[in-house]
Amino acid sequence: MKVRRWRGRRAALALALAAVTAAMGAVAAAAPAEAPPGQRITLEVPGREAVSLYYEEQGAGPPLLLLHGLGESSFTWHEIAPALAARYRVIALDLKGFGRSGKPQDGAYSADDQAALVARFLIERGLEGVSVVGHSFGGTVALRTAIAEGIRGTSRIARIVVIGAPALPRSTPRYFDLVKAPLLPDTLVSALSPEAMARLLLREAMGGEEDASEEMVEGYAAPYRDPAAMTAFLATARAIVTEEGPKEIAKRYRALSQPVLVVWCRKDPIVPLRAGRRVAAAIPRARLKILESCHHLPQHERPKELLRALDGFLDK
Repeated sequence: MKVRRWRGRRAALALALAAVTAAMGAVAAAAPAEAPPGQRITLEVPGREAVSLYYEEQGAGPPLLLLHGLGESSFTWHEIAPALAARYRVIALDLKGFGRSGKPQDGAYSADDQAALVARFLIERGLEGVSVVGHSFGGTVALRTAIAEGIRGTSRIARIVVIGAPALPRSTPRYFDLVKAPLLPDTLVSALSPEAMARLLLREAMGGEEDASEEMVEGYAAPYRDPAAMTAFLATARAIVTEEGPKEIAKRYRALSQPVLVVWCRKDPIVPLRAGRRVAAAIPRARLKILESCHHLPQHERPKELLRALDGFLDK
């Protein structure tokens, strides 16, 4: 009986890890061959070591900053970025610890930690009137950036789009808390090949209904080959599931003056639609747009519908 219970717990933990990763996105990625040339910038915030962030820029027009989810990178936008670049100056940033950005083992991987760096990025680049689009964990970072030191109350961020984001604590199922277990998550994740992990995560994030292309599998699998990327991923996942104080965070969001579009897939099994309704209700100038027939990755599952929603909001 003890062996059976252990096996059951191990299986549940493996599924929880997959769901946690998919909930905030999939896994970080290498840029596809046709991606624009990448650039780097070294940033520092008080009390933290400097970190090199990687970003890709294309197009011309009003600035549009894209922030990926947990485990993702700028690759997650590769299906919609070219269309956006026809009208906007698109900047796809790899958050600290993901993609081609630096991965220091300093433990500073919460949404507020990332927001401080994104705020510094906007300031260092001299960007004004930016529209920020964030998927999943990146959506949480987008909201926190708008109220971060040096950004709050300024004109640097004009609009925000949040896509399937766990922006308030307890937005994900309780079993996600299994990621907090010591050692076991690291051991179980390391037992899977990069390709097997990517396929599992993509299938989970897309509701088990779609088969990912080889390009997608390789794009999402690439960073699993870097041990530092997995360390950063697990540190971020733990920061997400241990965050407390939903009332206090909702109060912080009430300080947002920008219009906010909250985009959610009706079938999202990872960050359910009820979480999207909570986020929209907490933000003064927010409206909720529900996309049909998709799960947690509308940028892959329903790119045309997502582009229409973005254009309808960003053009106003």
